[in-house]
Amino acid sequence: MIIDFLFKKSKVMRKILVRIYARLEGGVFRSPTLRQLYRTYKNIDAGYGSYGWTSDLIDGPITIGKYTSIGKNLRRICVNHPLHYVTTHPCAFNPALGWVSKDPRVKSKLAIGNDVWIGDNVTILPSVTSIADGAVIAAGAVVSKDISPYEIVGGVPARFIKKRFSEDKIELLEKMAWWDLSEEQLKGMQKYFSDVDLFLETYGNSNKEGEIGVSARKS
Repeated sequence: MIIDFLFKKSKVMRKILVRIYARLEGGVFRSPTLRQLYRTYKNIDAGYGSYGWTSDLIDGPITIGKYTSIGKNLRRICVNHPLHYVTTHPCAFNPALGWVSKDPRVKSKLAIGNDVWIGDNVTILPSVTSIADGAVIAAGAVVSKDISPYEIVGGVPARFIKKRFSEDKIELLEKMAWWDLSEEQLKGMQKYFSDVDLFLETYGNSNKEGEIGVSARKS
């Protein structure tokens, strides 16, 4: 298809397509076309409601959950220069330099959960394989370790600061998985988003009891 050809042609064409389909399909976070293109050609599998994953600084393979916010200039590095080689120079692994026929390094896979907030100018190193649901990464951080659910981290290297909520609230939010509900359902719940206690009191057992139409969930 012409769209696929243009997407692969250059970074400039990708940026143009992002603008076009963001406008046509209600934003990057809603666009099924952009999600399909990035899944197919960039190995970036982004969930509904998430944005910021169209940057050329983000290397796949990577999966991103729903309603995740990615700030400007996120750099996700999927592979390092090998330290156990005689040399760390790219001549030993980069085919573009003509010494080897293919890159022998294995790219690490990264899974970013739902409702994650990644600030501007964050770097995620190849040693990171999981950033769990609800995590927050402060602007400018360099992440070298996996991040647990609802942790806030920051600094260089990124270190644990605190949890967003208590463990019992985190457990309820994880069980509820509100991000799997349809956008229309979530719009009806948004007036409670500013108060986690009231939100959990009102909807905490909804999924189990089917009170808010779990059957209408979107994948």
